[in-house]
Amino acid sequence: MHPNVAFTTDDTEDWGLPLAGSGLLLDVPAEGRWRQPPSLHLEAAPDYRLRLTSGGQPLLWVRIDGWWDRCGFLRGKALAPWGLPPLSAAEVREVTHSPGTDPWWEAWMWRLGRTLAQSEHSVLHAGRWCLRPLQAIRAPEACRYPISTMEWQFGQPPLPPHSPEGVLRFERFRVEDWTDFEPYSEERMRVGAIMPLRAPSPEDDGRVKSWRKRARDGTLPPVLLLYVDLLMKWLVLDGHDRVHAALLEGVTPPLLGLWPVHEVALPAIPERYQGIMQAAEFHLRAGATPTVIDRVNRMLRVNYAQRRRGTVTRGWPLSGGVEAWRAEVLASRRWSPFPAEGQDWEWFVSPGR
Repeated sequence: MHPNVAFTTDDTEDWGLPLAGSGLLLDVPAEGRWRQPPSLHLEAAPDYRLRLTSGGQPLLWVRIDGWWDRCGFLRGKALAPWGLPPLSAAEVREVTHSPGTDPWWEAWMWRLGRTLAQSEHSVLHAGRWCLRPLQAIRAPEACRYPISTMEWQFGQPPLPPHSPEGVLRFERFRVEDWTDFEPYSEERMRVGAIMPLRAPSPEDDGRVKSWRKRARDGTLPPVLLLYVDLLMKWLVLDGHDRVHAALLEGVTPPLLGLWPVHEVALPAIPERYQGIMQAAEFHLRAGATPTVIDRVNRMLRVNYAQRRRGTVTRGWPLSGGVEAWRAEVLASRRWSPFPAEGQDWEWFVSPGR
């Protein structure tokens, strides 16, 4: 473990996520190498032009419409964009606990947490981070995209992950309609979807075949995901081949989520507390079942909390701004052509809003 990173247990339930167990809080100091941008980080130019980069190579270019009507994604061509050291068979065998149990999750969290802190090519930067086991939801249960920035809350908790199969079908270039209110379909991604940072390996790849055996016997190590709040997506940090292997075997891979923690103090407002109590009484009068009581207790804990916890993805200025972003995007298609709808591509690379 890096001596400057402090680890503590996170067993609170106020994240609003379907959790699979307790997690870890990683407190990274604002000194030494942690003051620098990490190897994997997000860069921003005006008008919602974003670039995810690692070691100086672009992994993902993103453009969000000024009215939040749509969002375009262009994935880079890096074969190994970012990742922790590959897990060896011996390291996997060292975790002898029954898969999915609390000791099993704890063993993998500490192993991956230490690796994140020690890595020369880290994703961590100064501040607090949360590392927790997650449960995927069904894609139709995911929320729609916010209508505008007015509806999107700064510092809200991460959204539940879903659709790991998107790792295999996410095209190199795509534009999502964020105003779409039609019923869910595979073509209509929603918030919380899991996205890859590279193309999938072939099915006959040696590591994919090896992980398939683990997926069959239920000992597949967890896949590490990073939440990016402005995109409202989970990125696969480590485990592309494990996701692929699990899907080939028809099982859901175990998921371990990582996100930066953002906390704000909440003022005490008596009028708000009165409304909360009235809402609680209304729910209990309708039928005090165990499920209702649990929901009401959760509502009271969240609304009476003195602090609100959420997540905010930090961004660094994109050198060269919009013109540098456009030049890279255009060059990427020249050097490695890919199909794209004319109108979608024209909007994506246009210089204006």
